Amino acid sequence: MMARRSGSGPDLVLFHGGMGSWKHWIRNIGPLSTRFTVHALDHPSYGDSAPVPRETTGPAYLDLVHGLFLEMFPGSAPLRLAGFSFGGAIAASLARRLGPRVTHLCLVSPGGFPSRRFGERPTRSYRDAGDDEKLFREVCRHNLLVNMLSDPASVTEEAVDIQAECVRRARFDSRKVSGGGTLLGDLAQLSRREAGCRVRLLWGVRDNSPFRPSNLLIGEIREAVGTLDVHRIPAAGHWSAYENAAEVNRLMLEFFST
Repeated sequence: MMARRSGSGPDLVLFHGGMGSWKHWIRNIGPLSTRFTVHALDHPSYGDSAPVPRETTGPAYLDLVHGLFLEMFPGSAPLRLAGFSFGGAIAASLARRLGPRVTHLCLVSPGGFPSRRFGERPTRSYRDAGDDEKLFREVCRHNLLVNMLSDPASVTEEAVDIQAECVRRARFDSRKVSGGGTLLGDLAQLSRREAGCRVRLLWGVRDNSPFRPSNLLIGEIREAVGTLDVHRIPAAGHWSAYENAAEVNRLMLEFFST
């Protein structure tokens, strides 16, 4: 796994969302680096990381990430983890496996819930754009507003650039993990530890739709962990770390510093 490192201080590892890369944290790395050594990863088969076979299953993928992570972070030094969407499922899995090494886990609209059919997502297919770059970027803008961002003003050229690059470099189906049903069990195990890992949940106020019912999903996390430290991010959809970076940065710095 490739990592972009910056800053100094305790280790803080960032896990990106589906069809993503380290750039999902592009508005967060700088502020977090003022207090921590930030490691922004590209998961296997994303960004600059090496590919995995397309037939790799969700459980095998999580096992692979665990093995690679131990190579990157050997020893027993404490770790702070933050995961967005697909990366939330990965971060929770690692927090369970790594035991007391992980002191803090911040989940930003995590994936990893059981696969269920809610409402249909009105997304458009990237393949339909073919070699038409202008149409491809239009599809990126459309899908960003369906899946990631809540305000058309948030769909900046930078956001479209990130989406376009990430889509082209995604070589694993993140739904194998995001819909793999591991999140709640991992969090339940974390909550039962005596030297417990602190967990904070950040969820955009506008990250609520027929295909992603926020009250239901947040309620399931609350059942898994008991008392839940949850913060709803105003003026933000699913990708709240980009759409309202100031509030997410404030809450992450506060959380990881205590």
